[in-house]
Amino acid sequence: MKKIISRFIILTVFLFGTPLTFAEGDILIIPNLFFSSRLFEYSVYTGGVNGTINSLGGSVTAVYQPIYLDLSGETNIVASEESTTNLLSTNKVAFDRSDFTATLGYAIDNSISVFGGYKYGKSTITALSPSPYEGAKISLEGKGLFLGAGGRWGVKDWGFLSFSAAYAKMVTFYKDLALGTAEGDASGTSLVIQWKSALTENLYYDVSLIRHDYYYENFDKFDWDISEQIFSSRIGMSYRF
Repeated sequence: MKKIISRFIILTVFLFGTPLTFAEGDILIIPNLFFSSRLFEYSVYTGGVNGTINSLGGSVTAVYQPIYLDLSGETNIVASEESTTNLLSTNKVAFDRSDFTATLGYAIDNSISVFGGYKYGKSTITALSPSPYEGAKISLEGKGLFLGAGGRWGVKDWGFLSFSAAYAKMVTFYKDLALGTAEGDASGTSLVIQWKSALTENLYYDVSLIRHDYYYENFDKFDWDISEQIFSSRIGMSYRF
């Protein structure tokens, strides 16, 4: 944990830029609530799960131009019941996904910014009836640091279009009924495109498309790999205090 914290502090030199233009010297707090529809694909050599999760999330951003700190979390409203093969010897499972991200950033200019931070994600697959293993779970956690960069462009006085890309290097923990807990390595990429516009002087809406690709390998108890792909359509509302 001390090593993670020290590395996280070092990432302050990779701070992300403000989402909108504010006067220098302003300290702003911007809460955001959002709803996501997430298409997911969980793949392993013994089978896989494909489906859709509806999620709720929120974030709080503290801005002191050109620096900001953002804390964000997201989880599904209810488990997604999907069909699968070979996993837990059943064709019906419940799938859950939760994520947490802490981001620090710095705006190089009004258009380009760089950022870094820490992310945590967990997928849980639960066997459903009529499986003899009903209630048994497979869980997969990934946690670690990421770096990235983004661009932002104003479109007349309508709003802002932004794009960002990031790479994460993480440790992962896999757990199931037969193997117990296994540790491995993980890496991933994230791509985000977003439109953000003002409804009033302080109230904003945003629409985003987000793609995450995660790869898990080098486990200490088995020699097969796992991959996850998550494509999210998100709509959010934020208020600038």
